Amino acid sequence: MINKDRTVYIFIVTIAIFWIVSSQSIAQSLYGNFPYYQSFLTSVQPTEIEKITPQGGKNNAATFTTNGLQLTPASLQQFGAVFIKDRQFQSEQGIRIEFEYAMYGGTGADGMSVFFFDASVQNPTIGAAGSGIGYSYNRANERYRSLRASGLSGAYLGVALDSYGNFKQRRWQGDARISGIPGLYTGNKQISNVTLRGAKGGDQQLRDFYNVRGMGDGYNGYPVLISQPTIGNNQGWILNGTGGTYSSINTYQGDFSLRGGSISTYRKAIIEIFPFTDNSGFWITVKIQHDDNTTTVINDYPYKKSIVYAENAYTSSGDYNTSNPSSPSSKTTILNATIPKYLRIGFAASTGQLTDIHLLRELRITLPGSAESYDDYASTPKGVAVDIDVLNNDIGYSGLVSKNQKGSKDYINPSAFRFCDNNGASLGTVDSKGTSYATADGLWYFNFVTRIMKFTPSVNFIGQASVKYNIKAGLNNEMPYNDEAYRSIASTVKVDVVPPKGVISNRMVTPVITPQ
Repeated sequence: MINKDRTVYIFIVTIAIFWIVSSQSIAQSLYGNFPYYQSFLTSVQPTEIEKITPQGGKNNAATFTTNGLQLTPASLQQFGAVFIKDRQFQSEQGIRIEFEYAMYGGTGADGMSVFFFDASVQNPTIGAAGSGIGYSYNRANERYRSLRASGLSGAYLGVALDSYGNFKQRRWQGDARISGIPGLYTGNKQISNVTLRGAKGGDQQLRDFYNVRGMGDGYNGYPVLISQPTIGNNQGWILNGTGGTYSSINTYQGDFSLRGGSISTYRKAIIEIFPFTDNSGFWITVKIQHDDNTTTVINDYPYKKSIVYAENAYTSSGDYNTSNPSSPSSKTTILNATIPKYLRIGFAASTGQLTDIHLLRELRITLPGSAESYDDYASTPKGVAVDIDVLNNDIGYSGLVSKNQKGSKDYINPSAFRFCDNNGASLGTVDSKGTSYATADGLWYFNFVTRIMKFTPSVNFIGQASVKYNIKAGLNNEMPYNDEAYRSIASTVKVDVVPPKGVISNRMVTPVITPQ
């Protein structure tokens, strides 16, 4: 016999649970599924990473190795490209991307790109290989028709770590017709540049060049916005606000190569994209960490929604011919670079007649204003618990999210502290007073009231114990900082458990040893 009252009760509880879970899901996805971390230190392709089929029958050379995502080997005419298929971010929030990379083992070409495209494009067509580095197009005359390739579909912004220097140049030859900075040559003064290219051409460009054969959809736009060298005394260039011409700039003072001599010479790239207050464009900053130095190569470039530039690599006769006139035509046009509501992120690399291995690892993507946690270290004698002030070197934010926002450990919400795995998923148990996580090495406990972590080693344990954790700000439920998308990337606490009378050290904090 069915108990109707019990059935109704179960139904109501089920609906309530569904509503709660759904509400949590909506809250978590309000600002996107962030933070995002992927080490790429495995030979297994991550489920959220998708390889993109290149144009022209080329093979996608991207492989997943224990050294990192290898986009190309050091071989001729190689190309690799991937994008993160299940992550998109709201343009009004901005984004911060950092990753380690290595370009080495070959003769120095072509480089890597980070590209941003309209998230409504589910299966993007990747841009041209070679100097296009998966972002811009490549037109050609009839003799080289097989080398024609449209630019990235839905493209909004391309950031190139251009070791060879061709990504920024106007190309005007039989096998390559690409708008860009005119009058440059490939040589010592043109290599190793960080270059931004803008959005794919739109309706205005299709109207302006409708009668020029070969300049249809995907074969115009993508203008060079700014290019800065990383090698001292080399020339930088920026697109003028009118006329579509370029001015030389000498604002960069660094002196290092984007490439390294071996796999051990990883650099870190940091790309910050912060929206204008009226959401009509982005401030774009690109920094490169090399050795112990972090150099700002492009500082707050204002990428606006309307761009005046010149299509300067075409002739009225179009591309379907067998000749190459001595000089191309140039026509000024206005590009609509309105920001898509949501953007996706991808990576590409290519080689040509010169080569390099291109590796990427330790990718971290966060929203501006997200909490920041940093690693900690302590030491304690065998069998003795140790207290660690892990939040002392961490940062949270409060108030209006802004480009030059100041953070403080005082903004961190201690009750949002969680032990977690590499991907940020919570571990252990949580109650009103704190959270604990037990391992074979010992017991980790964080007290919400005192803001202190305690590690109690197992009785006979000697060695190094470690745990990961992440944090949020959002005291008093302040938004957006209380949203899960503003949680920090996981950080690591390491504790050396040594024989009795061990020395205690921590460069960030002063641990307090307490008896068990």
